[in-house]
Amino acid sequence: MYHSDMNSDDKTIGRSRGCDLTLDHDSVSRVHARIEVTKEGYLAIKDQHSSNGTFLHRNGRWIRSLRVILGAQDRIRFGDYEVPLEQLVSLFGKGARVQLREGYSVRGKPLLFDDILADLPKPKVILENPRRNPLTGNIEEYK
Repeated sequence: MYHSDMNSDDKTIGRSRGCDLTLDHDSVSRVHARIEVTKEGYLAIKDQHSSNGTFLHRNGRWIRSLRVILGAQDRIRFGDYEVPLEQLVSLFGKGARVQLREGYSVRGKPLLFDDILADLPKPKVILENPRRNPLTGNIEEYK
């Protein structure tokens, strides 16, 4: 069903035999997604413009995601193929320091990163309602 190769810092997931995690399923693209460990040690998934999408199950619903930091209670699906989080963590080997985020929601909304901001050194969290500074009345920046 799957094959893993633990040689680099980021891994590929897809139907191609050249991927680090090969998923033999028609809904999975040849190179479907990339997975990496962030500087903080969290697991991040980035969809590679796949045909059938990468989906995150969080807060009781499936959400199509371009880039996401995984939480301990999340589920992840590539196309129609769900992969256990333990299998994704194991791609980085036994000695890797990989953790899954515990608190992963803001005001009941998923903690997702905007695709444009994902390439910045520190991605910003997109919040439903920005926060105003009570003294100045200005909207606060999230850094």
